[in-house]
Amino acid sequence: MQPREFEVARVDQLAGDGMFQVDVEGRGVLLIRDGEAIHAVAATCPHAGAPLAEGVLHGDRLICPWHKATFCVRTGAVLDPPAVDPLERYDVRIEGERILVSPYTDRGGNEKSADGRCFVIVGGGAAGGVAAQTLREAGFVGRIVMLDRENRVPYDRTILSKYALSGESGAEKSPLQTQSFYRQHGIERRTADVTQVDKSRRLVVSAEDLAFRYDSLLLATGGTPVRPDSPGADLGNVFLLRSRSDADAILAQAERSERAVVLGTSFIGMEVAASLRERGLEVTIVGAESTPFETKLGPRVGAALMALHQRRGVTFRLGSQIIALRGDRDVRCVVLDGGETLQADLVVVGFGVRPATISGVALDDDGGISVDGHLAVTDGVYAAGDVARFPLRGDGEPIRVEHWRVAQQHGRIAALNMLGQGLRYEAVPVFWTIQYLKRLDYIGHATEWDDLVVYGDLMKPEFLAYYVKDGVVAAAAGMDRDRDTAALIELMTIRRRWTPSDLGGNPADVLAAIATKS
Repeated sequence: MQPREFEVARVDQLAGDGMFQVDVEGRGVLLIRDGEAIHAVAATCPHAGAPLAEGVLHGDRLICPWHKATFCVRTGAVLDPPAVDPLERYDVRIEGERILVSPYTDRGGNEKSADGRCFVIVGGGAAGGVAAQTLREAGFVGRIVMLDRENRVPYDRTILSKYALSGESGAEKSPLQTQSFYRQHGIERRTADVTQVDKSRRLVVSAEDLAFRYDSLLLATGGTPVRPDSPGADLGNVFLLRSRSDADAILAQAERSERAVVLGTSFIGMEVAASLRERGLEVTIVGAESTPFETKLGPRVGAALMALHQRRGVTFRLGSQIIALRGDRDVRCVVLDGGETLQADLVVVGFGVRPATISGVALDDDGGISVDGHLAVTDGVYAAGDVARFPLRGDGEPIRVEHWRVAQQHGRIAALNMLGQGLRYEAVPVFWTIQYLKRLDYIGHATEWDDLVVYGDLMKPEFLAYYVKDGVVAAAAGMDRDRDTAALIELMTIRRRWTPSDLGGNPADVLAAIATKS
C-alpha cells in the first residue's frame, strides 16, 4: 500500500534556496529548497529539540542553531555531532505548484557478507559510543567489543554539571542510545578496566586479567578528574564530577547543605557553581586566575561570565591558593593562602581532567596519545577524544582538547578509518558551556592572541568576540548569537583565514552572501 500523501505548501512559498516549516499530522516538517530540488526532513533536532528553521543552511548542510549538530538535507544523515540520530525524511513530489510529502520508505536491498574481524573500543564515552554506532552504520558486520570501567551505556556527560545538579530539565538526548540499540546491532558491552595494550600480539589486557584480541583498536579512554593534593582533600563531602554516580552523590549532599565551595574556575567548576546556586546554596568559587577562564577566553570575556555569576549572588575568591580543607570526618571549611577560612558543607573540585592513561602505548608528557591526521597511533591502533593529541585541522599544531563534540567527531572519523576509508580529521573545534541557561559557543582554537574584537555587549551578555592573531581570526566566542555562531563553523571550514572585518557582526549574512554567489 502506498503511503498517504499530504499537500503542505506551494512552490512559490520557498523563495530561493530557503527553508519553510509546515505541519504534517501534528509533526513539524522542514521543507528545504536546493536549486530545483525540494527536500523534506523533521523540523526539530533529535539531540535537544532545537527548531532547525532557525539554524543555518549551506549547500546540503543544515546546522542546528543550539548545539551545532549538522545534517545532510538530502539523506537526513548526521554529518557532525552532538546528534547521534538522523533526521526523519519525507518523500517529496511536485504536482504543478503543489508540494506533496509522504513518509519516507527505505527500499532496502543491502546485502551483508560475513566478516571475521574483531574491532575493540576501549572507553564508553562520547568517542567510543559514536565509533561503535558508526561502524555498524558504515556496514561493518564483524565483532565489536566495547570495554569500559563504568557499567552504563554511553550517555551525555555534559548534562551532569549543566542540569543534573541544578534541577533544570535539559532536553539533550541521554543516554546516546539505549541498551536495546546495542543488543539489536550486535555491539558487545563489557565492564573492564583495560590497563595494557600488547601491540605485538594485538591484545588488550584488563585489571581483571581479561584479554581481548583485536584486528583494529580504538583507544577512547577519556579523562580522569584532577584531585587536589591539599591536606584534607580526602575528607567526606569533597567531590569530583565525572560520572553519573558522582553527580548523584553531589546532589544528595546538596539537598542537605547550605554552603558550597567550588575549587577551580574550569568550565566544569563554573557550571557546577551555577547549578548549585540555582538550587539555592550559597556558593563561593576559589581560583588561582584573576578572572575565570582567563587563559581560555581572556580576561574580558572571563569578566563577563564572572559578572553573570555575581548577579546571581555567587562570591569569588580569585588569585587564591588552597592551603587545606578542614573538618573531623566531613569537610567543614576551606583555608586559603591569605588566611581566610570559608565555611562549607560541600566542596566540589573543578581542576579539570588529565588523560586516562594505558600502558603499551607511547604517551606525551601530559599522558595524552599522539595521533596523525587520520587519528592513527600506529598500524591498526587509533585514539580519539580527551586522550588524543591531534594536528589541528589535519595538518596544524598538535593539540589536545577535552570537548564533547570533538570527541564524537573523533569517534566517527576513527571508526571510518578502522574500515580503511583514510579520512583526515579537519573539523573546526567547537564547544559550548551553559550557565544559568545562557549558552556560550566557542568556535576554533586559540592558545594565544594579540587582539580581541567584540561586536555587541559583553555585559548584557550578547556578543561575538573574535580572537585575532596577526590579523587573522583564530577563534570566536558568542552568546545569544545562535545563527551567527552556526555560520562561523561553516565559514571557518570553507576558508581558514578571515579578518574580523571580513566576518563583521553578522557572520550569518556573510555565509548567505557566499551561498548566493555560488
